[in-house]
Amino acid sequence: FVVVMVTIYLTFNTGLFGYRDIEENIDIHQTARLLLERLNLDLRNSFAYSADETKFLGNNSEISFLTLTDNANQGKLMRNYSFVSYKLEGNNLLRLCRKDQEALNDKSETQARELTSNIESLSFSFAFFDPGSQELKWKDSWDEKRSFPIAVKAKIIMSGKTKNEFERTIYFP
Repeated sequence: FVVVMVTIYLTFNTGLFGYRDIEENIDIHQTARLLLERLNLDLRNSFAYSADETKFLGNNSEISFLTLTDNANQGKLMRNYSFVSYKLEGNNLLRLCRKDQEALNDKSETQARELTSNIESLSFSFAFFDPGSQELKWKDSWDEKRSFPIAVKAKIIMSGKTKNEFERTIYFP
């Protein structure tokens, strides 16, 4: 009887630990999918400030741009223009946002929203077309004021029991 009970207990215990590991893995993958989808939506709704300046800037660890965002006001869904930045502070991924007329004022108050807190690393790279080689090439920063990159590649490494790496390439329309 004791041998049967120990066997049942060990089987149940192993199944419980496996279930917990699977749940943690699902949570990490779901969080990464939602983060990358949010970034995708913001980037695909981005627009140029003027013909001379896009207001799109990025480096290996941070990205900033003008975009259209949805805002609920008195039961109605309205589109606003916003200046949005994504950056990592410690292990927290932040989405910084200035809306409407404040979007263009660098000194105005920025609403910071923590998207998640288990990020080990965040990196961006930017695609451009090289006319000399007729190829798509990547670089770690974007500071060309008059144009957008062809695409942005975002790479996130999330911590858990194991390191999980997620990457998405977002092409501009």
